[in-house]
Amino acid sequence: MDDSTPLFTMVKSQTIREAPESLSEKSQGLLDTLSMLCSFYSAEDLASFLFSPMFTELARQEDAWLSFEIGLYVDHTKTLDLVPSKKEILMADSHSTGAFAGDLHQCVDETDAVAQLNKWHSLVHSPGSRFE
Repeated sequence: MDDSTPLFTMVKSQTIREAPESLSEKSQGLLDTLSMLCSFYSAEDLASFLFSPMFTELARQEDAWLSFEIGLYVDHTKTLDLVPSKKEILMADSHSTGAFAGDLHQCVDETDAVAQLNKWHSLVHSPGSRFE
């Protein structure tokens, strides 16, 4: 077992509109889990989850209906908003760290999500960054 510290946290932050009527019991269970703070050891780990069939079934079947907060495990005040939809996963940087042009990035695949999560992490976690 890996004893290293996780890099990211994720938690459901808000419901934008009513949940889809077709939400399965399995998806409801995942939503209940994501309502508590979850941790991920790497950008690859988190991106893999975001593009997994289980998360897709929950949050990426239609227009956005809920949002999540991604945070640094070591500092929960450093956060990124994540809004999944069928078309994309939108990352919104409400702290304007400079990670994304216009403080928004539309991820369409897992590789892009890994790159953007690593970029954001390196900016907000670096000792000397303007976000520190």
